[in-house]
Amino acid sequence: MISSEYVVKKSNDKDLHLIIELGLPESDPTSETGDYRCKFSVLALDIDEYIYGVDAIQSYCMALKRFNFLVNDVISEGGKFYYPGFLDIEVDILATYF
Repeated sequence: MISSEYVVKKSNDKDLHLIIELGLPESDPTSETGDYRCKFSVLALDIDEYIYGVDAIQSYCMALKRFNFLVNDVISEGGKFYYPGFLDIEVDILATYF
């Protein structure tokens, strides 16, 4: 599992502590065709799910796409990303990862 930690300052002046976790691709134990999955979790937002693909690379890429959708949703709601301990420097997370 890999993870990254952020503080999101929302437009209502409330801070949200996000730990975004992405699992390594693994064989889907329920698949009869050899599909893969990656765990994607952001517990502060009640997200704890698997992202599926036909192979390891696709499942990982789809999980990154899910991360991208999450970031875009937070930003569209007025959220701004910061690293913990550096709340005076906004992170351009879309340029950093995507």
